[in-house]
Amino acid sequence: MRKIVSMTCMLLLCIMQVVAQEKTVTGKVTDESGAPIPNASVIVKGTSIGTTTKTDGTFSISVPSTGKVLVFSSIGMTSMEVNIGSKSVINQTMTSENKALEEVVVVGYQTVRRKDVIGAVTSVAGKEIAQKPIVNFTQLLQGKAPGMNVIGEGGRPGAGAFIRIRGVGSINASSEPLIIVDGIQIASTAFAQLNPNDIEDISVLKDASASAIYGSRAANGVLVVTTKRGRGKPEVRYSFQYGQSDALDPLNVTFMTAQQKLQYEFERGYTNPYLSSLISRNITAGNLPAGSTLFNINAQQRQSLHDSLISKAPKSWKDVLLPTAQMKQHEVSISGSGDKFRYYMSLNKSDNEGVMYGSYYNRTGGRLNVEYQATDWFKTGVNLALSHSKEDLKRELYNSQSSYTAWYLTNPYEPVRNANGTYNLTMQGFSPLEGADNNPNVLDRISTYATLFGEVKIMPDLFFKTQLGSNYNTLKGESYLKPGSNLAAILGYNQKNDYGNFDWTYVITNTLNYKKSIQKHNIGVLLGQEFNKNKFYSYSLTSRNFASASLTTLENASTPTVATTSRADWALISYFANASYDFDKKYFLSVSGRNDGSSRFGVNNRYANFWSVGAAWDVMQEQFMANVPVISTLKLKGSYGTGGNNNIGNYEAQGTYALNVRYNDLPAAAPARLPNPNLTWETNRTLDIGTEIGLFKNRLNITADYFVRKTEDLLYSINVSQTTGFGSYTGNIGNLENKGIELSVGGDVIRKGGLVWNVSANYTFVDNKVTSLYSDNVPFGFNSRLKVGQPIGTYFMTRWAEINPQNGKNVYYNLSGAKTETYSAGDAVLLEGKSPNVKYFGSINTSLSYKGFDLSAQFYYSGGNYIYNFQYTRGAYGQSFFNTQLYTDAFNYWKKPGDVVKFPNITDASQATNYTTDLWLEKGDYIALRDVTLSYTTKQDLLSKIKVKSVRLFVQGTNLWIGTKFKGVPEVGQSNRESAGYPGQLSLFAYPQTRAVTMGFDIRF
Repeated sequence: MRKIVSMTCMLLLCIMQVVAQEKTVTGKVTDESGAPIPNASVIVKGTSIGTTTKTDGTFSISVPSTGKVLVFSSIGMTSMEVNIGSKSVINQTMTSENKALEEVVVVGYQTVRRKDVIGAVTSVAGKEIAQKPIVNFTQLLQGKAPGMNVIGEGGRPGAGAFIRIRGVGSINASSEPLIIVDGIQIASTAFAQLNPNDIEDISVLKDASASAIYGSRAANGVLVVTTKRGRGKPEVRYSFQYGQSDALDPLNVTFMTAQQKLQYEFERGYTNPYLSSLISRNITAGNLPAGSTLFNINAQQRQSLHDSLISKAPKSWKDVLLPTAQMKQHEVSISGSGDKFRYYMSLNKSDNEGVMYGSYYNRTGGRLNVEYQATDWFKTGVNLALSHSKEDLKRELYNSQSSYTAWYLTNPYEPVRNANGTYNLTMQGFSPLEGADNNPNVLDRISTYATLFGEVKIMPDLFFKTQLGSNYNTLKGESYLKPGSNLAAILGYNQKNDYGNFDWTYVITNTLNYKKSIQKHNIGVLLGQEFNKNKFYSYSLTSRNFASASLTTLENASTPTVATTSRADWALISYFANASYDFDKKYFLSVSGRNDGSSRFGVNNRYANFWSVGAAWDVMQEQFMANVPVISTLKLKGSYGTGGNNNIGNYEAQGTYALNVRYNDLPAAAPARLPNPNLTWETNRTLDIGTEIGLFKNRLNITADYFVRKTEDLLYSINVSQTTGFGSYTGNIGNLENKGIELSVGGDVIRKGGLVWNVSANYTFVDNKVTSLYSDNVPFGFNSRLKVGQPIGTYFMTRWAEINPQNGKNVYYNLSGAKTETYSAGDAVLLEGKSPNVKYFGSINTSLSYKGFDLSAQFYYSGGNYIYNFQYTRGAYGQSFFNTQLYTDAFNYWKKPGDVVKFPNITDASQATNYTTDLWLEKGDYIALRDVTLSYTTKQDLLSKIKVKSVRLFVQGTNLWIGTKFKGVPEVGQSNRESAGYPGQLSLFAYPQTRAVTMGFDIRF
């Protein structure tokens, strides 16, 4: 019994001693403004002892005698450590972390910390382009990065964008950037097949220091796209969105009503066929006397005819030809990570109607990304994606086969259908509704993306990685001109065309990466080898004269099939290296080089070297900056280097023979193209000088860059004497220059009590000009020229002066500058400085967050370019187009001596020709409210009982407002899909841009 009592006493004494050694520490955690931080973590360093702050920021924690340091952490704040000492009360202020400096950026076959980046690189987070009502991710990049101009090709679902990084880099070769997805270059036709919600981030590489390691493909910049990887605890996500979109109405103009159009025709002295028929029927019925015309009856009789015609017309032809389109999207994903696995899987289905009658783009796809740390020295992974899309591709011609063009051609008084229910062919002789129904053009695409890699840790600082990537795309198209259709009747035959292609690109990449830190010296070396190969095969099968529209296979045609096939391939072998060094994270230096060999170029210039050198100075690491509290980041950087452009045809360097000729009625071959064994890459030489500045503890951040980008050895068609039997060949001759500035400013205006208001903006100015050319002042595209000292595609036109107020005739300037009423194409002059090239662009962004509510908006602006506005010509020049729909502007015509107007006398037949003059040339400046999103996300603990992490509800609008003086829609990409021309040069009835409103929800489990 004594032993038990003694042991009990000793145990109590030990417990009392332990308790005596613990102490309680209390305090409060606040942000820089003094607002409490709830749910902040407070942990005794080196132990599992911890607590979280209450809603008022206070905490209480028992600290053992061995506890020396408290660690404070909270989402969005910089973790901080505090020595406890003898303190029993610790009040801690936490500062916001600068995530932009800590994030990892993917550049040139490796990842680096943002703060260590030397080159001009902008990162676009996946969340910035997720859950948007646009299928193709390239269009979603508009306004996201300074220096990158993005213009949508059009509003067709699935349409891509024209992307220009730091200006137009070529005349005849492509000016599009290289786009790499998970290590492999993908075909432009596959952009729309990628699900934007699968993208983790996009690195935009703009200067030579960042992009030169991609060598012969990097002259126009590089977009490095990384898809999502799993991280953290397992998460299941389901999202849904639904939206509607409408074609944008032309701005600053108004279509005539049916009554206005009929009045205009009367003033011109024109009687349309519908009124002629009505008059004839009324004469037969005795309602009008014999010999009646529109111009010898009284106003009341004429109005009665007008009313009778208008009563059969639709309320709006736009509603018929360009109906409201619906879109729906479902997506489910699973992601997470463990000690050895990281995984991300998604399935998505997107159905998108187009605003042009009968058009659509539907996509279904999935992705599986897995990484496995098999051992401590070997890691492997695979990224797999499969996508299938189906699209009905409607015509975008400048005629009534296009629903959008037909809106401009069809008079508002014309009926949709005839009295017997058949399609009304309108005064154009064709119904686009009937054409869409009976002339389908359906495209069926399958795309696969795959990368498989293995990484070996040879030494603690040395890694070897090998990767195989593949992008395989198939297209199956069926275009059917059905029997009995109106177009078949016009052409005199019906026809079915089956066509398609197989496009396969694969790449093998091997890299050796070494990183070592020795005291204050940090060294990185990357060595690599890469092989790219592309194979392309296409076919087309056409047969005519089917007995029935229900017969859709070619063996049922009475006219034999015409078949064609084509094959092409190219290859690229590369060796590259990069060396980086920094001293104490203060002075940075990077050097890279690449040797490329391409099958596309002449045997004398098949290989080329590309290089870059970049340096940076983190001024904030200097001791003299320690007492400058207002500045928290200050970095100076510069780079110079080269890049190439190999985007030409696969066989341009080779002489070719035409085999579809006969000699003495026997098969023969004849020379078709001159060879050029010296043909080589266009080369870019880029200088970049920039700075990064953070103020007020990085609450305000500024980046600025000045660049000079010179393109040499332009790929261009060189004329030769016709005595050679040829007209021209492709050669390297001419130079081009783009110089400009990029500026980005952003920061938190308010950050207090859970309220965060962020405002940011970016601005880019680019001055483009031709600096040399083998033949100066040569024609280029639509009424434009290439002239040394002027931008690419500077307009070359006759200048319009005025309408003569005395006689109502057009007046022009001749070459000497004198006025004349005689139009002559020989009076055309170069309109210096006026080109389709955008000179400045950028965005203004704002976001507001408070207690789960988020409101964000993006304004995009662009200007300095000129557009030949043919659509306005078609709608306003009633002298030539009086028998189609018109704008009310057409009423501004000359009627009597002394009138100061825009358009000539409409009864003067000599003025009816639509001459090409600068009257129709307009500035393309605009600002648009591109995106507005309002969302609410539930608190994490609100739905925890039903195992739901969060629910996000959102509504968003796209293209809600556009401010411009342009008469029409100022964002002009393609002229139209079937006569594309130089981007932005001609407004010619491309698929219309749209305005959309969508809503949806996102649930995470």
